[in-house]
Amino acid sequence: MVDLHSLPAGTWPQNAIRNNGPDDLVLERAKLRELAEGWPCYRDACEWENFESIFHEDAHVYTTWSGRVHYKEFMEVSKAGMDKGAFIMHRCHGVTTDITPDGTRAITKLKATITQRFTIDGCDVDAEADCRFWFCFEKVNGRWGARFVRHWYEKDKLIPVNPNKIPRVDEEKLNSYPEGYKCLAYCQELTMGVKVLMDMPGHRRHVGTVCGEKHDLLYKLSKDWLDGKTIDV
Repeated sequence: MVDLHSLPAGTWPQNAIRNNGPDDLVLERAKLRELAEGWPCYRDACEWENFESIFHEDAHVYTTWSGRVHYKEFMEVSKAGMDKGAFIMHRCHGVTTDITPDGTRAITKLKATITQRFTIDGCDVDAEADCRFWFCFEKVNGRWGARFVRHWYEKDKLIPVNPNKIPRVDEEKLNSYPEGYKCLAYCQELTMGVKVLMDMPGHRRHVGTVCGEKHDLLYKLSKDWLDGKTIDV
């Protein structure tokens, strides 16, 4: 049986600093928390000028519905989706950062809930996905910015807005999606005209699945980045 209480072998960045540490790195980690929380806070409020400040110019991001895109393309697609009625919000829950001793590279993980409003079978529902944002940060010329942003999708649920109106759901179709974001994926494909990616990183408990493999890969890429290697995400 796989040990779910430890990270995949060879993925812990032992040379990085987290918690406590020198005061100057505590300040750097505080800056990175502000940047990470900027994604949900700025995006939800349509503060696009502020949202853009999170990234380096060549940054790429991933979501279930967009795949890998340049962050500026993600902004434009997000705006277009909002104009068509897409209503996505986030709740932030906590942040951790692993940072290199020289304070130039970091991996920040932000626990959050993605909540998206849909109308399914004539009923308003919220699909809520508990996830962790993964930010790959680098400091260049004194400025932090994200190079890549991904997510671990860990579990989700579907909640009726009005408890008296519950939609009919195709359970066979619902269960065809990955466990960590099946409700979100089901609703997105049903209503948004998109094809959702089926291999997004999952939870440690999803071992033996493609989402479990991507979970482990993201941890390996984290270590590689903090070890000074070039990565492509």
